[in-house]
Amino acid sequence: DFMERNQKEPFFVYYPMVLVHDPFVPTPDTIGNKSRGPSANKEPKSKEEKKANFVAMVQYADKLVGRIVKKVEDLGLSENTLILFTADNGTHPKITSLWNGQNIKGGKGGMTDMGTHVPLIASWKGRTPAGIKCDDLVDFTDFYKTFSDAAQIDLGDKDPIDGVSFLPQLTGKEGSKREWALCHYQPYWNKKPGQYLRNQTYKLYRDGRFFEIPKDLEEKKNITKGLERAETQRQKLQVALDQLPPAPTKKEGKSAKERPLYPEWKNLND
Repeated sequence: DFMERNQKEPFFVYYPMVLVHDPFVPTPDTIGNKSRGPSANKEPKSKEEKKANFVAMVQYADKLVGRIVKKVEDLGLSENTLILFTADNGTHPKITSLWNGQNIKGGKGGMTDMGTHVPLIASWKGRTPAGIKCDDLVDFTDFYKTFSDAAQIDLGDKDPIDGVSFLPQLTGKEGSKREWALCHYQPYWNKKPGQYLRNQTYKLYRDGRFFEIPKDLEEKKNITKGLERAETQRQKLQVALDQLPPAPTKKEGKSAKERPLYPEWKNLND
């Protein structure tokens, strides 16, 4: 309805669907003749039923995304609309998925790849090359700059400055690649906090732990003395890490009174 009403003006839509989130329950397409009351939101005890519901929720999420894409097409806006699909965290630990021949347990709430490395799919008819995969690092802070570039809007002094536009990559060009991405994690829901920098291959935590991620998704082998290339990469990440705000070290609950922010911290991407 929003797109229908605003089709003649530039618009931005942010749609944070709840899917795919626990409790894993039937979708409108799979609930059948069961009650649609409060009991429908109660997760079954059976692991098989939970997994079946999870699969159904993924399929229903795909259906909802399809409705949005179709509406853009029906309005004739496909060639003037960038659609991005992504997620805010990894899968729930209750879910184990088969990926590249490996059984991967969900890592939501943690700092491994299973909790922080998420899909990013882009579609812009006539602009994004079909079927292209890009290994460049992208961080959520990059979205603002990318959107402004896509809309041909110059940013001002009060706009966020820590993003790197990945618009060139979306159009099949080289672009300016991120050398590293930061995770500064201070959850207020009783999860373990921390801080790390990573590039495509290596991840360095504030406490000195160092991992080669493609070969060690679960971060079981801390590299203390590795190849010369690994050490060179570690030193580069350490230089940048030393310029960051201090890492959070204490678990905090939702009633935490002190929630430190660093709005005046310098832009390390310059």
